[in-house]
Amino acid sequence: MTQQKYNRRALGVLIAVALVFLCFVVLIFVNQRSGAASEAADTASSKTYNITVAADRGEILDRNGNTFVYNEQVNSIVLSALGFPSDKAEGNEIILGLINYLESKNENWIDTLPIYRDEHGQLQFEADREADIRWMKSAYYLNLNAYATAQNCFDALKEEYALQDYGPADALKIASVRYNMTRLGFSASTPYTFAQGVSIQSVAYIKENNTFFRGADAVVSSARKYIGDGTLAAHILGLVGAISAEEYAEKQAETDAALQAAGDDEEKQLAIRSAAYSLSDRIGKNGLEQAMEKYLKGTSGVKTVTLAADGEVTEAFTVTPRTGGTVISTLDIPMQQLAESSLARQIKEVTTYDAIAGGMTPAGAVVVEDVKTGAILASASFPDYSLATYYDDYETLVADEGKPLWNRAFQSGYSPGSTMKPATAIAGLEEGVIGPKSGVMCYGTYEYIDQTFVCFNKTAHGWVNVENALAYSCNIFFFDLAQKLGIQKLNSYASLLGLGQKTGVEINETEGILAGYDERTAQGKGWRLGETLLAAIGQSDNSFSPLQLTNYCATIANGGTRYVPYLVSKVLSADYSEVLYDRSPTVAVQTDFSEETLNAVKAGMYLVANETSCREYLGSLKYKVACKTGTAEKSRIVNGVRYEGTDGFLIAFGPYEDPEIAITVVIENAGSGASTAQVAADIFEYYFGTLDTVENVQPENQLLN
Repeated sequence: MTQQKYNRRALGVLIAVALVFLCFVVLIFVNQRSGAASEAADTASSKTYNITVAADRGEILDRNGNTFVYNEQVNSIVLSALGFPSDKAEGNEIILGLINYLESKNENWIDTLPIYRDEHGQLQFEADREADIRWMKSAYYLNLNAYATAQNCFDALKEEYALQDYGPADALKIASVRYNMTRLGFSASTPYTFAQGVSIQSVAYIKENNTFFRGADAVVSSARKYIGDGTLAAHILGLVGAISAEEYAEKQAETDAALQAAGDDEEKQLAIRSAAYSLSDRIGKNGLEQAMEKYLKGTSGVKTVTLAADGEVTEAFTVTPRTGGTVISTLDIPMQQLAESSLARQIKEVTTYDAIAGGMTPAGAVVVEDVKTGAILASASFPDYSLATYYDDYETLVADEGKPLWNRAFQSGYSPGSTMKPATAIAGLEEGVIGPKSGVMCYGTYEYIDQTFVCFNKTAHGWVNVENALAYSCNIFFFDLAQKLGIQKLNSYASLLGLGQKTGVEINETEGILAGYDERTAQGKGWRLGETLLAAIGQSDNSFSPLQLTNYCATIANGGTRYVPYLVSKVLSADYSEVLYDRSPTVAVQTDFSEETLNAVKAGMYLVANETSCREYLGSLKYKVACKTGTAEKSRIVNGVRYEGTDGFLIAFGPYEDPEIAITVVIENAGSGASTAQVAADIFEYYFGTLDTVENVQPENQLLN
């Protein structure tokens, strides 16, 4: 009886436990189903966006690791489509509120609309914005005909963005922002940068008033910054600007081709897409910024942003942006600074009164090259401009008759005058027409066919050989040599020396002109025999850049090896752990000129620097140097009055016994070639001051070439 009672109790307990356990199972099942359903609902209502995050651009350094161009962290105001109203009226109020606030604080917002209101209140298209204007009128945007005026475009913009109730000034400002947002594809995946470089006070104001400024936020981004005031080496370093429609299309085509070549390789495809351009990217426009774009750009990252149903936003990098490479240039900052300051000072001192009165702008250029490698150590062009204020100063810069944006050192072609004479001497010596000691009598004039040619300064030099002819710049010697050689022979040697052709340097340069039959045929004209004599002394159609003249001088100095000039020695990854590009000196031509020929020419150039026209400037340097001067006359008629100008030239190398650098100085309207020599003297003095110390005091881990 007792046993049966016990068994019934035990069975009851087991049943109770089983029931409780069953309840727990049911509860868990219900909760899981409920949770799964809830999670499914949450997932269905949440949204995920992938946002491209631009990488910081790489830096540009000088040959010793000193910084030319770097990035600075700045505050930017960014609009996000995740919070920005889709209603045009509400969005317009936010845009105008941001504009008014920033303008009240004298801070800039990004204004890229190619329309402005002139001093008469009339709407005009901005100059040099043809591509943007075409896109604005195109079927992709406003769908207007090609003849639509700026007013027509503005009226269409007002209609498109519901701006009819705003005053003309406010409507134009809002239209500018709206235009740029559309152009750059503003969307949940593509935020819009409204302003860069704003103050921390503006950041605080916008954050404090976030209920009004919906979708606007402050982020930290990078902006391009420059050593000093931005003028140092501006023509070499170059600019960065917003990518144009043409540039974007070109880069997109390159990306598409690369993706096709990558096939199904997902890793390669990801790398290609990370390096691709977006419409909001900035790109190198000229100089090294353009030439080294593929290294400087870096690779974009991807930030995944999730917007939950309850409004919570989470974000995380799925691909981390990679900063662009560090470009190590061949330039030497102290030498660059000296070249620019010395050139500017000398230009102001020697530019002739007649030239200034005739409206000839004071201008000039300097190039310094390592004769043993082709590396460019310094390059200056005057007048110059500031990279830091280029976009603010643009209208003034393009209107300036001095053309400060033009790189005279690489892009200008000059009649070289007597700096051509060493090339003519080499041709005569190599062809055996003259020997190092043979010569002619100079009576001050030279009769050829039915023409009379005169010597430099109308001087009778008496008997001269090649050394004396170079020392005293005797035209008669070179006239006689030219008529014996002929223009074809002269030009074959000039070509070997790189004159009248591009050098191959990384950035934009002029080809120049080599006078002769080919050039005259291209002009539709004939070549007169007497012009061969003028070509031999650097006149006629001859036109060379200062860079070409420097490279030519370096070829003579180093014994006849013409190198390809270059401005970049290597590119390192941002953390310096990897070499992305490494440049070795490249031989363009091995001329094989005889040592006897080059010694005779160099001896004549030595006399110019130490005995004749440049002795005052170059004769007392720590190490001996050699040079050749040149002049080229020009004139300009202003209001019926003829004004004369004379461009001055100097090519030089040193030290004489074991040349290391070559220099060219050009000063427009200088009056004489010798008046340029002070600039070369300043550069030689600086360089020679480093010769005895560089090897012994080189710092560890320094980026020397």
